[in-house]
Amino acid sequence: MERVRDKTMTRGILLFAFNIPNVNYVEMAVETAKRSNYFLNLPVTLITDNISAGSIKDYIFDNILFASAQTENNKNNMPWYNKGRYRAFELTPYDETIILDTDYLINSDRLLHIFDCYDDFCCHNSTSFLMQPNLGQEYLSNLSFQTLWATVIAFKKTRRTQHIFECLEMVQNNYEHYENIHKFIGGVFRNDFSLTLALRIANGHIDNKQDIIPWNLIHSGRNTTLYKNTDKTFNTEYTVMFDNWRNGKIRKEYTIIKDCDFHVMNKKNFVEIMK
Repeated sequence: MERVRDKTMTRGILLFAFNIPNVNYVEMAVETAKRSNYFLNLPVTLITDNISAGSIKDYIFDNILFASAQTENNKNNMPWYNKGRYRAFELTPYDETIILDTDYLINSDRLLHIFDCYDDFCCHNSTSFLMQPNLGQEYLSNLSFQTLWATVIAFKKTRRTQHIFECLEMVQNNYEHYENIHKFIGGVFRNDFSLTLALRIANGHIDNKQDIIPWNLIHSGRNTTLYKNTDKTFNTEYTVMFDNWRNGKIRKEYTIIKDCDFHVMNKKNFVEIMK
């Protein structure tokens, strides 16, 4: 049966961005917001702090909500303010929300199809890496579950999704406890691991196929570099260069992709291609 959407229901994109000394996440959020407006025709709300918001230039978000960055997380001996995603349920102004990482590069309207295939919550459970087709799926550890990905999360405001976000808060607040139980590498909080555990808890420790986005999340890895192939403001064609190590030497491999959404793990490269 075809679903009929209530025309009074609002939809939008939610971005969390807190600047750190070596990465301007708000600058990245601005570029992601522009592409969300263009390809998805959706409004964008930014969650940030007062200091980070000062770096916004030449763009007006539909909403800016101010929250304090949770600053106790570090990655590679640098600050990494990625905590607090559980606040999305409380803070979003939309009935239906897509949370995106700021380094998710939108090149099509594919994300809109999520609204047609989910009940009230969904995320990715499988990935593909550009130029690395043989990489397997990630697991929390050899003793635990396949990782879910917090790069793209869609949800409606329901009692069930409220419970999921409450579980996200619980896992974040007790992260060391879950490290010990599931034997994954600790020391750095990851939203992906928190989501993996929280969704299973909320679902009574069973898998719900309706919670899964029915296509792979595509990553551009840290050893992959992207180059724009056109000068269009909203370019969608890229040359992908991959540093493939073989026998102690780097072999550079290339391909071209077009009209494909993907997550850019190399944040410096994301900023370069956006400029």
